[in-house]
Amino acid sequence: MNILEIPTFEKNPEAIWNSVRTLIARGKEIVAKIGTQSDSSLTFSSTLGALDDLSFDETVVINRIHLLQNVSPDEAIRKTAQEAYNEYQNWAIERAYDPHVYAKVMTYSKTPEAAKLIGEQKKYLEETLRDYRRLGFELAADKKESLKELQKKLSQLETDFSQFINDYEDEVWVTKEDLDGLDEDFIRGLRSENGKYRVTLQYPDYLPIMEFCKNEALRKTLVLKKLNTATKTNKTLINEMISLRDQIARTLGYKAWNHYVLEERMAKTPERVNAFLTNFEAKLKPKAQIELNELRRLKREETGDPQAEIQLWDYGYFASKSKKLKFQIDAQKLKEHFPLQTVLAGMLKLVEKLFSLKFTELPKGTYETWHEDARLIRVDDAKSGEGLGYFYMDLFPRSGKYGHAAAFGLTPGKLLTNGKYQRPVCAMVCNFPSQSPSLLAHGEVETLFHEFGHILHGILTRAQFNRFSGTSVAWDFVEAPSQIMENWCWDPKILEMITPSDKKIPHEMVDRMNEAKKAGMGLFYLRQLSFAKTDLALHDAGDQKDADSLMKRIVSETFLPHPEETSPAAGFGHMVGYASGYYGYSWADVMAADMFSLFKNVGLLDEKTGLRLRQEIFEPGSSRDENVSLEKFLGRPLSQEAFFKDLGLEAA
Repeated sequence: MNILEIPTFEKNPEAIWNSVRTLIARGKEIVAKIGTQSDSSLTFSSTLGALDDLSFDETVVINRIHLLQNVSPDEAIRKTAQEAYNEYQNWAIERAYDPHVYAKVMTYSKTPEAAKLIGEQKKYLEETLRDYRRLGFELAADKKESLKELQKKLSQLETDFSQFINDYEDEVWVTKEDLDGLDEDFIRGLRSENGKYRVTLQYPDYLPIMEFCKNEALRKTLVLKKLNTATKTNKTLINEMISLRDQIARTLGYKAWNHYVLEERMAKTPERVNAFLTNFEAKLKPKAQIELNELRRLKREETGDPQAEIQLWDYGYFASKSKKLKFQIDAQKLKEHFPLQTVLAGMLKLVEKLFSLKFTELPKGTYETWHEDARLIRVDDAKSGEGLGYFYMDLFPRSGKYGHAAAFGLTPGKLLTNGKYQRPVCAMVCNFPSQSPSLLAHGEVETLFHEFGHILHGILTRAQFNRFSGTSVAWDFVEAPSQIMENWCWDPKILEMITPSDKKIPHEMVDRMNEAKKAGMGLFYLRQLSFAKTDLALHDAGDQKDADSLMKRIVSETFLPHPEETSPAAGFGHMVGYASGYYGYSWADVMAADMFSLFKNVGLLDEKTGLRLRQEIFEPGSSRDENVSLEKFLGRPLSQEAFFKDLGLEAA
């Protein structure tokens, strides 16, 4: 039997503090209970099972607080949520280091029962023992205490770093003439005063200008502002974070943070990741150079300057212009085919068919939420009627809200001690144009499908333990289930399903879109690689690093020249969560392309293959090794052939 419950959200700062402090107090009682039981009574249930139960209870509360920190329209709630989250993180570190719990787990690991564990329980024990080693339990007492303090300080810095990025705001006021190249709907959606228009750094403003605005000076101004996000606060914070990570890794006996992090990933070692990136770059450079030459030619032609070179603020604009000229694709006009509500409804119908699901939106007023924009959808299995979970959608930008697109877990899936299964709840947070109608660029359609892949990964889980539930997988696998979903956005028959009946895109146009996509992938992936290489270099062994100068050098060498008067690392939000893991996007693209190749062989709406994807990739979470899940779905080892073929290149 399943349990489906809708969260109740804290409505004021006092409620947030009450929830978190009650949680911590209860956690201390449970930890004491685990740590004081007699050795003769130890079982899986009384040790690891009890720890997972505690982790589940904490996750339900702290995920809710973390979401409010990112989406609440109330600044006081956001600030309090951040402070309370920090307090919880300090407790979580204390809990992880409890010596009595450690002693009981170690004693249990040597029992006859532990020796007979199989499946998820065996994996849980093995990973817990690894976690204790990584926490420094094999260190001397003084070093272990020092390590704990370093981790607390790092947790605080990471929370502050992310919050400073979320809270950062800047703008520029421009004339209508400055917006030459933008459509009237976009301009009407901007705030205007005294004949001038307000342009912010939020993506619904920023991205269209980067792609369509003919005014190079405005594009440059916005890029410089964007690359100076949170500079005053984060320029030093990021260097402190990197230094702390290095100290933690070396204290634990690792060569560098890279080695520490990648031990838990599919890639396993920095050497393997570097080899992957080097191979990628070698394959892509010739293609990217051809693309860059074409963009340079267009800029020289448009400006009349025979010496003009492509700068960071030119990339999106001339890439879009190239596609428009070469493939007759007007990205602005293309948006007419993608009204958000039509695309969303079409996507849900597609996923219902592919994964045998049923989505039902709950009426407004029947559930609690943090903002009137948020909607709630129930998910059921279409054949059995089994309730599978809920997800929220918060799709439009507002002040103080998380500025990108992301999926937030709220309630994880878990088999409870009463034998019932707690079904998950997630939230999809995006920042699509808020004008009515909200018209999406095709790239935003991809974003919608991508984030919904994360939602499916969270909702469809069958993992027994909170530890392995949903998206709690190896970090270089977490993007694969979302990246694969993007592929459906590029098929003419699928696009017919998600566009208005009077705005269908001709198949011949979709063919050109696919050719245009392929034509621009060299530079796109070099940009991705520049970030991945920066991330690895920042966390590699060596002397104290200055994140800004290192990032500017690597981006300039790998992609395009980086303006010296900026501090890009200060706004590099992936440095929290993805530290030593940015390569995972490209890594996941290879996996996604290979998995999607199976659909290409049998049909993109093949329900049998869709059900296998659901069962072998989305449902297991991390209840088994991710490499096993991948091979079970593919029926063979992973290949890079499909990925390079999609780019118009032969396999490596």
